[in-house]
Amino acid sequence: MRPEIEGVVEAIRDRYDEDLSLCVLADMARLSCFHMSRIFRQETGLPPTRFLSAVRQEVAKRKLLYTSDRVADISVQVGYSSLGSFTTRFTRSVGVPPGRFRRLAQLGQTAIDFTAGKKDDAPFAYGAFRGRVHRSDGLDDEPVFVAAIPPLARHDRPARCCRTEHSGDWNIEYVPEGTWYLQAVSRRSGGGKRPVVVESVGPFYIAPGSVITMDLVLKCPSQTRVFDAERATFGAALPELFAS
Repeated sequence: MRPEIEGVVEAIRDRYDEDLSLCVLADMARLSCFHMSRIFRQETGLPPTRFLSAVRQEVAKRKLLYTSDRVADISVQVGYSSLGSFTTRFTRSVGVPPGRFRRLAQLGQTAIDFTAGKKDDAPFAYGAFRGRVHRSDGLDDEPVFVAAIPPLARHDRPARCCRTEHSGDWNIEYVPEGTWYLQAVSRRSGGGKRPVVVESVGPFYIAPGSVITMDLVLKCPSQTRVFDAERATFGAALPELFAS
């Protein structure tokens, strides 16, 4: 990653609670807003404002799960001046409002259990995704995170995700009927913080009882088509979600 963009990424992770406008981020990199935004997207796969939103939402998830702070207070702590804006962004990314996300966890589910979907006694009512993950960079020991993500308009369906410890088979079950996208992401060698290889494919239609098989080939973010910027922020933040 280019040093100036790496500095911006680190600043976002450290100062997510501040008012980090595009101009502020561009000044950090000593680049024009247009040039910094273009290079940032090439290096990370997302525009800087979307990346900032993803970081804020992942911090909010941890606070919802592991603190008793009010939702309104958490929205301020992660950099939102409006509770309504925070709730809208969170719901678009996760699939449920922050208050419901916390209540589900209090019923005994972790964030990962929730996003993996609820398993019940009616598998015939759901479909599934499965396949293999391939990567050409030789980092087969790095974990890969795969998410099934619904379209932006479907706030009633949370994303489903899974983790595989290395390149190989992956499987996401109990996927409700409807349209879904797939996104995979992996970290850099040595446990680095930033995703370096991704894949985004879709849309796919899941029918009850159906199984869609799809092999995912991880590539550099600049070589990957982002199907939906709002939903893609969730996939890009998968390593942080599973680490929380």
